[in-house]
Amino acid sequence: MKLLIVLSIQEYREQVASLLQRAGVKRFSAMNITGHKKSESNIGWFAANSGNAKTNSLMLFSFTSQEVSNQVIESINSYNTETDNPFPIHAFVVDVENFSKII
Repeated sequence: MKLLIVLSIQEYREQVASLLQRAGVKRFSAMNITGHKKSESNIGWFAANSGNAKTNSLMLFSFTSQEVSNQVIESINSYNTETDNPFPIHAFVVDVENFSKII
């Protein structure tokens, strides 16, 4: 099992939800977060031209399979390449080693 985490700005909520659905994610949770950037350095994660910025962001997460999480990453990479926007969607996958069971 994998934990898929996707970060985006609020304005892309519907695009991200659509990408997840098309990639095979059946259920996900979302929460509003505030992104902070305090320097001009760009490590490829935050927008390059937004020093000392606060951004209304969104975090979506889902427990899913390796195959589905790989499809989401591929879809997001394609979306970011095709749209070339200053606020790319980011995603990462974390292994879930153990979890509580429903009895």
